[in-house]
Amino acid sequence: MRLASGLGLASIGGFGPFEVPWLEAKLAGRALYIVAGTIALRRGQAGRVRAVAIAMALLAFACIVSVALTKHTQGWLAGEMP
Repeated sequence: MRLASGLGLASIGGFGPFEVPWLEAKLAGRALYIVAGTIALRRGQAGRVRAVAIAMALLAFACIVSVALTKHTQGWLAGEMP
């Protein structure tokens, strides 16, 4: 639902989400976050699978935040802070 709302807000704002590279990276990170969170909370049967999924979800969240703050596809790795 939130992924769809992000796409909707981008199109209402007058630009396609796949025309702006940092927004595309943010939406891809969001999709990864949703999938990893679902595995961590519901689908992961083994403890190791859940642990890896939690780590992936946390990394995806950090990526989403860094891309949102820097407006750059590489996030904090790009070395540009506003």
